[in-house]
Amino acid sequence: MDFFQKIADGILDVLFPPEPYCTVCAKKLETGERYICSACEKRLAPILPPVCKKCGRPLDTDSLCRDCRTNERTFVQARSFGHYDGVLKELIHLFKYGGRRELARLLGGRMVGTLAVLSWPDFDYIVPVPLHAGRERERGFNQAYLLASVVSRSSGVPIYRGLIRVKPTEHQTFLDKTLRKKNLEGAFKVENKSRIEGKTLLLIDDVYTTGSTVDECARTIKNAGADSVFVLTCARG
Repeated sequence: MDFFQKIADGILDVLFPPEPYCTVCAKKLETGERYICSACEKRLAPILPPVCKKCGRPLDTDSLCRDCRTNERTFVQARSFGHYDGVLKELIHLFKYGGRRELARLLGGRMVGTLAVLSWPDFDYIVPVPLHAGRERERGFNQAYLLASVVSRSSGVPIYRGLIRVKPTEHQTFLDKTLRKKNLEGAFKVENKSRIEGKTLLLIDDVYTTGSTVDECARTIKNAGADSVFVLTCARG
């Protein structure tokens, strides 16, 4: 995998040459620094235990948060690298809305580190949360797929792209929890169901806010025959 990782990194360096200045503070990067300076990197703090045993929300004790006690979750567990604020939030915004797709390597790398310390099972496939075709054409890429590609290259677990979004939903950001769920009803479907029957899957997205999107994806995947679904995101809103 190291050999293929080096090839992939070399291709990305040609397509998206790293800027000589920090993406966040614009300070000139020192030798060995990539994308962000060491000072900004120190502000990329991971979420540490204790967290909700189901969704990964930071808590005072290892237990279930109020949302997970009152709402049934289809996924087994969800975890995120860091909080959706500060440097991490700025990087995700530049990546997602600023067209800085090369930042997938930095953000996805943090997700790889998070996955490495979890006692999760081996996965058969990695599944990126899909965008509707129209929105993906508008943005030019699917950020979840780019993050999933980084995790896939590191882990050797292949990507399954049979989960598709068939309904052009409203932006979840502007909706409350109830409307988020309604907005997502019937939004996803699975193609090539036989490939995931009885499989254990890792669902990838950029930000976990209320969990409505990843849970609807997990429900769709489970209804298609998958055995279990875990969720990994870069940030926790």
